[in-house]
Amino acid sequence: MATLIQLVPDAQTLVDLQPSELGAYLLEVLTGPNSPAQQGMVHLGNYVNRVEGEYDYRGRRELQQELANSISAAWNWLKVNGLLCSDTGANPAFDRVTKLGRQVADANGVRAMLSEELLPSAFLHPTLLRDARPLFMQGRFDTAVFEAFKALEVTTRAAGNYGADRIGVPLMSAAFHPDEGPLTDRTLERGERVALMSLMTGAIGSYKNPASHRKVEIQRDEAREMLILASHLLKIIDARLAAIQ
Repeated sequence: MATLIQLVPDAQTLVDLQPSELGAYLLEVLTGPNSPAQQGMVHLGNYVNRVEGEYDYRGRRELQQELANSISAAWNWLKVNGLLCSDTGANPAFDRVTKLGRQVADANGVRAMLSEELLPSAFLHPTLLRDARPLFMQGRFDTAVFEAFKALEVTTRAAGNYGADRIGVPLMSAAFHPDEGPLTDRTLERGERVALMSLMTGAIGSYKNPASHRKVEIQRDEAREMLILASHLLKIIDARLAAIQ
């Protein structure tokens, strides 16, 4: 298992990491076979002193202090998130990896844990759990959103018995047309039926179509919200199919 300098060789790169990102690397070091922990315990100050001597600061003394502060912040992030805890024995100044920390184990495990917290499986339609969430967890946010709204389009086409030539906004307009759409809910007032059609067409037009035509840069939090919206719309279609059948 790598040391911290092997995982993040450059001091400035290390300082630029978010606490969660650096914390992920620290956990990988602490749980590895070359862990600095003695009898399962490690002291933050001792570890920082050791790591400080391994980096090249290119004559920038302030960078050394920034590195120490970054490690301290990442260490605290691990403790706040239950991956490290203070020793409860005779050495309360020392910390040890928790049971959860051992389960998470490395940087990839931390990223998966964060993804589950950011986008809980229970929030998503089964189709998106299969087709979109793995992409989200890999950080491929634009692709995850595209796949989610493509799934909405495909599901709508199948539910309305349309051919492959019906796509995008025209498809959603036809399927949820307030008077003639096979998926409209005629128990609702017409204004509500129009609103649902607008919601469906707006979602496809805003989130699926742009990604079909050009490169779209989507940030993590935006992607999460879009996937949850797509999931909600898929569940509406499921409910309409159940009511029709």
